[in-house]
Amino acid sequence: MLSVEFAFICDYAEATGKINAMGIGFDTIFAPSVPTIHPFFFLVFKLQANIVETGEKKIQISLIDEDGKNVIPIISTKFVIPRPKEGTESKAQIALQFGNVTFPNYGGYSIHGVIEGLDLISIPIRISPPPKSA
Repeated sequence: MLSVEFAFICDYAEATGKINAMGIGFDTIFAPSVPTIHPFFFLVFKLQANIVETGEKKIQISLIDEDGKNVIPIISTKFVIPRPKEGTESKAQIALQFGNVTFPNYGGYSIHGVIEGLDLISIPIRISPPPKSA
């Protein structure tokens, strides 16, 4: 069955054979005021599939606010889970960049990935004012 081994957001990533990532797994963006524009971040995930699930897959990525409203237009794209050279399992590693995202308010947001109609990725992210200095 198609499954997500892991998913996270980070400052930068490449998925070229191996996943190379920096600033892995943050969940808060500190902003002195809102609306705020975050220059870029990446959604990284690794999928596992059995041999009959390999091939081209459709994915839709949404970034929503606490009211379930889209913050950016839904990203619809395709990727390929390769057929394994041996065995019955295959993996795909994906790194998607988000650029110049405007977060209109402080509060909670989340990134959702729907792959072939299955809601398999859900990552919360928060926009907060900077911590107060001591």
